[in-house]
Amino acid sequence: MYFITNRSLVNEEKYFEVIKKVSTYPNIRIILREKDLSDKAYEELYYKVKELATNSEIIINSKLKVFKKVNEEIIQLSFNDFMSLGEFDYNVGVSVHTVEEGILAYNKGAKYLLASHIFETKCKEGLEPKGIQFISKLREHVNCEIIALGGINCDNYINVIEAGANGIAVMSLFYNDYDFDRFIKL
Repeated sequence: MYFITNRSLVNEEKYFEVIKKVSTYPNIRIILREKDLSDKAYEELYYKVKELATNSEIIINSKLKVFKKVNEEIIQLSFNDFMSLGEFDYNVGVSVHTVEEGILAYNKGAKYLLASHIFETKCKEGLEPKGIQFISKLREHVNCEIIALGGINCDNYINVIEAGANGIAVMSLFYNDYDFDRFIKL
């Protein structure tokens, strides 16, 4: 499971509280999203999160200079940033929104595809969700991990797994006082 941070959804206290809580569960990776921050501010935030999330792998989002400096295993990039990347010798997760993007990213060497958005979500209000058929179509063409994102909860996560996703990512779900224990035990 992947947890994606977003400072704009909650106050600072809640932000760090949720990160600390999430990191107590095994096998949760934290994507430190905060794309709006400067490299310096992002790096400072990274070290705060790293201190709180001692049991979780942290994935750097978009900040290539910070990624190369802090010694994490994976960077998460947008499709466009990934495709403009030259040669690389590290693990890259790539955000994709079409099957064609997924195929291109896979062929270039993406470690995993973050496929979104699957179900309706407040983070993408007004945009038509792709549905689980997006996962199924991706699975027909790629052999890397597919991580489904967007509106995923206890009631629908199994649908994306059955469609071919290897895992799920959530963002606002945990910031909204969702029952962590119920969700994590699934």
